[in-house]
Amino acid sequence: MHRDRQKHFFYSHGKLLLTGEYFILCGADGLALPTIKGQSLTIFGHNLSSVLHWKSYDEINQLWFEGIFQLPSLDICYETNKNIALKLRDLLLKSKKNQTNFLSKEGVFVKTKLEFPRNWGLGSSSTLINNIAKWSKVDPYMLLGNHFPGSGYDIACVSISKPIIYKLCNYKPHIFPIKFNPPFKNQLFFLHLNKKQNTCDEIQYFRTNISSISNKNIESITSITHKIPFCKTLKEFEELLFKHEKITSKMLNIPTIKEIYFPDYLGIVKSLGAWGGDFVLISFRKGMKNYFSKKGFNTLISFDEMIYEI
Repeated sequence: MHRDRQKHFFYSHGKLLLTGEYFILCGADGLALPTIKGQSLTIFGHNLSSVLHWKSYDEINQLWFEGIFQLPSLDICYETNKNIALKLRDLLLKSKKNQTNFLSKEGVFVKTKLEFPRNWGLGSSSTLINNIAKWSKVDPYMLLGNHFPGSGYDIACVSISKPIIYKLCNYKPHIFPIKFNPPFKNQLFFLHLNKKQNTCDEIQYFRTNISSISNKNIESITSITHKIPFCKTLKEFEELLFKHEKITSKMLNIPTIKEIYFPDYLGIVKSLGAWGGDFVLISFRKGMKNYFSKKGFNTLISFDEMIYEI
């Protein structure tokens, strides 16, 4: 396939949710942080036929998805994964519905490139949605739709690439960019559990099994969220996150990650996003790396290596 020069390049940083988790769906404020690594989307032109040829590459430049879609209908001509092709087609059709000139008849070649492993939970879906929204000039929250029934914090975070406090008011996102540069950040690390959760499944479980959440709990989570950026000491930071974990554990009626895997670790172990998988936040203790390595957890990333700062 002949390809013209690069036409457009779009990029979105990934995200991590430090506070709020499931409570955001009930009105609490949450704190989200952008990650250094993200995902790019590059559009090229070609002149052989009226098709969209899509290729997605992972962090080691391995092709993990390929699809060819007829234009302007976006009918699937070829795909290496039907479910992914259908979800992608739906995102593109939604964009096309709101921008009639988008993907008309001119053939294009699209390449996406992740900078992090797909099982890291840093936002392979949200960064893609945001990049498509930039390309098609539509609202990314509109693209989120029913396929991704979360709070939308991830779209907010990857859209502005800044630490944010996020909340839902009458189902509408409210975003407050903040500064988050804790003086003890050299003592904060991110540990990958290699147990990626399906966020949609986790949210469905939450909605099905939680009959009600007290206003007191929502207020407590919001209070913790607003105090976190102003912590001056690691001790204060750890105490707030420990309280946050206990509230969430009681609400979900499941033990904390620390209780399950690291009961004798003296630092904080804070779940990030859907409980049970992806990354957790760890505070430094002497012998930390050896401690986690002996338990089979070897992906430990420093704050400065993970979190994007403008």
